Amino acid sequence: MNIKSHRAFLHFYALALLMAACGPNATPSAFQATLPPTALSAPVYSPTPTITPSLTPTLTPTPTLTATFTPTFTPTLTPTPTLSPTATLTPIPTPPLWTLTPVTNAGAPPFQHQPADFAPTAGWSCEDFPCEDDITGFLQRIRVPVGYRVEPAGRFPGQPMQITYGPDGRLYGTVLENGTRNGAVYALNPDGSAQRYSGDLISPVGLAFQPGTDVLYVTARVTPLQGGGLWRVQPDGTTELVLDDLPCCFSIIDNQPNGIVFGPDGYLYMGIGSLTDHGESTQPESKPYADVRPDEAAILRIQPHTGEISVYARGIRNPYDLTFGPDGQMYATDTGILAGPGDRLLAVSPEAFYGWPYYRMRGCEDCPPRAAEVIAPDLYSFPDFTLPRGLVAYTGTQFPANLFGHLFVALWNGTPTAQRIVRIDPNDWRLGREDYTPEPFVTGLIRPVDVALAPNGALVVADFIYGHIWRIVYVGVG
Repeated sequence: MNIKSHRAFLHFYALALLMAACGPNATPSAFQATLPPTALSAPVYSPTPTITPSLTPTLTPTPTLTATFTPTFTPTLTPTPTLSPTATLTPIPTPPLWTLTPVTNAGAPPFQHQPADFAPTAGWSCEDFPCEDDITGFLQRIRVPVGYRVEPAGRFPGQPMQITYGPDGRLYGTVLENGTRNGAVYALNPDGSAQRYSGDLISPVGLAFQPGTDVLYVTARVTPLQGGGLWRVQPDGTTELVLDDLPCCFSIIDNQPNGIVFGPDGYLYMGIGSLTDHGESTQPESKPYADVRPDEAAILRIQPHTGEISVYARGIRNPYDLTFGPDGQMYATDTGILAGPGDRLLAVSPEAFYGWPYYRMRGCEDCPPRAAEVIAPDLYSFPDFTLPRGLVAYTGTQFPANLFGHLFVALWNGTPTAQRIVRIDPNDWRLGREDYTPEPFVTGLIRPVDVALAPNGALVVADFIYGHIWRIVYVGVG
């Protein structure tokens, strides 16, 4: 099968109210005091007198019945006030962000190696490449430097876009299904089989687990041609939309919310592509150039718990992937304009401007004049049409110590200087020289789209065409 060179598939809670509610109102039973009434005093009778006839009558007094009353005590009931609970609105505080601890390369073996060589480009089971299921053929074709070994790590059921490892040790990837731009997140099990993890997504690209959690964030499109979005995938696979108004889209496959990564500060960083190729007018009859949104062609800094967004850096046409070095430095890949210029690697500084759409000095004669502001330099400019995709900074200890902090970049396109993973030392003084060439580290791939670092320090590569995942391990020399 002959895979010809072509362009790439370019690029939050409301406050919960805590009702401090007491239990049901307890109204005490009325206390009825009952005292027996005091009876009337019994009358006292004197003996009956003997009447003796007399001329003078003798008046005998008649006893008088006198009643003596003792009052009955009736208690006075004083009502007890009933306390009603008062509703108090207590906001749930925003959870703190998990910041990262710098890594070191203590324990890594020292070793200097030569670049990987190149396999023959013909004579394989499917002409220029091995056939889809010819794993033996791929292991023969894929080349790495002496001291390293290539291993098959599994296969996604579609075309992977980006990959990352989860807290459970499995490899997760955004995958396009059935040859379409629709897809989902899949996870590779230890036996190499794949399991669908998320709900349906349109053109999913970037994915990153929030440190200290098993919550996954994913970038994709809201519709095929409008609206960039950020989704959150819970451990049970529930997929919920967090942001839905991010810049998107230049075309059906190009320039959208791309790679994401959590920084050492706990914030989520996201690459956003431009809405045009080089700022060309979308309404040429009324204005010469397109209006550029502040948040397009940029790297955004997002508070994942609140959705607060700020622009971290600007002027990057299609920042496809992001990574942080062990010293906290951010790096990004950028793909150039359709005419070719602009494929590059950036060491990104906050508030810096990286030139897009002002590419006049790179051969774009129709682009508007350069902005009256300082354009930050590239870390490295790749040859035109190499289409740099995924990248990762090596922060493990399985590889030799001299590779700690080095960058591994996937060059996607089928050109003589691409279809490979290259290694770049970001501190190499030769980066500014015209004769500098990044070291070929993995060659013989079809369309390498992303690289990731396994928990054990191995380098893992995703190849777009057949969904193969290859693992590169250091075994030593001799």
